[in-house]
Amino acid sequence: MLNDMTKTSNTAIIVAAGSGSRLASEIPKQYLKLKGVEILAYSVRSFLAHPEIDEVIIVTSANYLEHASNQYPECKVVVGGETRQDSVFNGLQACSPHTHIVLVHDAARPLIPSRVIDLCLSSLEKHDGVAPALKPADSMIQLEDSGFRNLQRDNLRMIQTPQCFHIGILRTAHASGKIDTDEMGLVKQSNPQASLGFIEGAPETLKVTKQIDLEIIEKYLDAADN
Repeated sequence: MLNDMTKTSNTAIIVAAGSGSRLASEIPKQYLKLKGVEILAYSVRSFLAHPEIDEVIIVTSANYLEHASNQYPECKVVVGGETRQDSVFNGLQACSPHTHIVLVHDAARPLIPSRVIDLCLSSLEKHDGVAPALKPADSMIQLEDSGFRNLQRDNLRMIQTPQCFHIGILRTAHASGKIDTDEMGLVKQSNPQASLGFIEGAPETLKVTKQIDLEIIEKYLDAADN
């Protein structure tokens, strides 16, 4: 964690304010447990353990503010907003004044290989923003009124997190009044000239949305233990 407050720092913002309604759970999915450990804890540990991450901010709902503050004392914990974009904005407001790089990550993606964080940070030497992405393995189509058309999957990517930026460009994007579902889209909308790149993502960094996702991630954890 950051000791010399005169140096620039890298901050991870973990967005954990969602309700997890698609999983049909009374407990938000980021607070469910996998192998006895909260889903949120896996990404928190990954960022805290990484030598180039100086600060971790958790953005959560008001109902879980006390819980997260007690459970993760090494992190800053702030309340999220009505939308994911609002929550990221609140996280940005809480960043250290020395923050130079910010990594925005979905709490519902518990597994982050260290190499993904490494690549994100190194790629920012030549880009304004970067995100991990995977090529789809299946054939892809686009539904249309007249039926469907095939898409060239070599030109398609599934975008993951953490999405990483020089903090100034992300703050400017949030101040632009544009709305998007993720940070890469928001920056692209607000600044079409921004240099945005992609690195190779990781299959295990899948997002928990359904029960089957929990089972798949547990298999990855079992494999890592053996």
